[in-house]
Amino acid sequence: MITMVKRNGWKSGQLVVMHRAAGGGNQMQRETIMKQLEKQARYAQRSLSRDLLYQTYGQACMARQLEAITKDEFMQINHMTVYFMNTHARELEEGR
Repeated sequence: MITMVKRNGWKSGQLVVMHRAAGGGNQMQRETIMKQLEKQARYAQRSLSRDLLYQTYGQACMARQLEAITKDEFMQINHMTVYFMNTHARELEEGR
């Protein structure tokens, strides 16, 4: 089993990623990671923070590469981050 660093706080940018090298982890771990990514993406949206949105997207990329989340789950986080940045550019600029 591969275990990465545990999150100390939303601003730390660290993500709890547990992944089984053989099989990609169980459903409970996938749900926990996905819930955490969704929560962080919603917080970044409310904060109008481009940095937090990029950070969350990067964590989703890492989780996808480790097969800790599915392609559909990754696309959901992509929509919550990259799409949000593209459709709310003015608000993000004002939020700086």
